[in-house]
Amino acid sequence: MDREAKDAVARVNLRLATLLEETHKALRGEKDFDVEDVRRLGEPVGEMAAIIAQSKELQERQPEIAEQLQRYKSQLGELQTTLVQVRVMLLSRQARLQASQIQSTAVSRWVAAFEQTR
Repeated sequence: MDREAKDAVARVNLRLATLLEETHKALRGEKDFDVEDVRRLGEPVGEMAAIIAQSKELQERQPEIAEQLQRYKSQLGELQTTLVQVRVMLLSRQARLQASQIQSTAVSRWVAAFEQTR
C-alpha cells in the first residue's frame, strides 16, 4: 500500500503540474478554459482524498513521501490562486459578452425603428 501511495502521489503531482500549465495558458489567452478543464482538475484532487486522509501514517512509515506530499500541497495552493484568476477572467469575459449583447439588441431595435419610418 505504501508503494502504491507513493506512486499515486508522484503521478498526481505530475498530472497537476501539467493541468496547472494548461490553466496558465488559458489565463494568457493561449487556449480556452471550459468545463472539461474543471473536471480534469478535479480528478487528481479526488484521487488524493484517501491518501491525504492517511498522510500522517504514511509519513511515519515512509518519511520520503513527505516531500511529495508537500509538493502536492504547494500545487494545491497554486491551483487555488490560479482558479481565482480564471474566475476573474471568466467574469470579465461574461461582462464583455453581456455588453456586446446589449449593444446588439440596441442596434437591432434601432434598425427595426428605422424600418418602420421608411
